[in-house]
Amino acid sequence: MRNTNFETTDASTYQLLLDKAKEMRRNPTEAESALWNYLEGNKMGAHFRRQHPICGYIPDFVSLKQKLIIEIDGGYHFEGEQPEKDEERTKYLNEAGFVILRFTNEEVLCDIDNVLEEISDTLEDISKTLENNSKTIQSPLPYGRGRGWVVGFGYDVHQLVEGRELWMGGIKLEHSKGLLGHSDADVLIHAICDAILGAANMRDIGYHFPDTSDDTLGMDSKIILKKTIELIASKGYVLGNIDATICAERPKMNPHIPQMQQTLAAVIGCDPDQISIKATTTERLGFTGRQEGISAYAVALLEKH
Repeated sequence: MRNTNFETTDASTYQLLLDKAKEMRRNPTEAESALWNYLEGNKMGAHFRRQHPICGYIPDFVSLKQKLIIEIDGGYHFEGEQPEKDEERTKYLNEAGFVILRFTNEEVLCDIDNVLEEISDTLEDISKTLENNSKTIQSPLPYGRGRGWVVGFGYDVHQLVEGRELWMGGIKLEHSKGLLGHSDADVLIHAICDAILGAANMRDIGYHFPDTSDDTLGMDSKIILKKTIELIASKGYVLGNIDATICAERPKMNPHIPQMQQTLAAVIGCDPDQISIKATTTERLGFTGRQEGISAYAVALLEKH
């Protein structure tokens, strides 16, 4: 039974999502196995993943490039509150830019030809939409005005203090100190948000999420990131990619980078490959070397449709 209440909010929750997805892959339903025989290995011209965590959910099948999700509904999907939950889930994923196809077990097992035809038609429609969008991207103009691709830069730094949790890239790290700030002080997310907002010429996170507001006190920075993506979407921008660097002496960041990428991608609704995260020290020089603080730099590429 699918759990539609997951939220990728911290390391333990993300791990729970991942463990659940692996369990579901090991124990597919008959209908899931039947459809996977036709989807695996790019057989339909698109790369699909089984039970891949995305946007806090675990859809049955997802093509990240085409942003197409396929769900196979068993009988419980038509009972009690489940239809309403499915509708909420579909609405959320639609808002994140995904197209959703839903089939019943019976349709997959007894009418696979029509199921495959609908999937094929949907992929064709998506491809045409992507092609049309690419044709409407404006050519670069002098001083970057009106161009289809824009770049932004972000930087943030916070002091390390005792008695605070250490949040980095949307996950909680075990450390003797945490970062001081009005929100959870996640310097990586803050730098990324400033880069994204800067690319769209929409000021910075201090403008949109002031540290003088009670609404932002203790705020989870993943919420700031999600709202930042919504802000740039209002001007027609979508994320191309992010390249970020964390500057910290301790704790070591490299072991946690894959999980940070997965967590941030789930919040943004993009492929983890679109998020590059690197970590470095300052060879024990400066406030970073003295373990007094942590900083982060980020560059974001946006595409305007």
